[in-house]
Amino acid sequence: MNTLFLFEVFQFFTITTLVIGCTIYCLLTLSPNVIKQALKLFLLRMPLPAFFRSKLQQNKASGACGSNCGGCSSQAGAPQPIKWHTSKH
Repeated sequence: MNTLFLFEVFQFFTITTLVIGCTIYCLLTLSPNVIKQALKLFLLRMPLPAFFRSKLQQNKASGACGSNCGGCSSQAGAPQPIKWHTSKH
């Protein structure tokens, strides 16, 4: 078998895998939560290795805005007033 042909096939599959992986990563990072959840559910239906499956399942949004920071959902009281400080120049 021609080694140049095998090299080209290997190169094609490597680059295709990298491009698809980077595209999925960018979609999961930059898209809104509605699209993220739909993409995660779609990916969890596919036969993936356990490492990828656990990574997709562990990111559960807990905040009201959809982030995992917990800054807005943990305080369920009255709104806090804004305090203005004068500058001492």
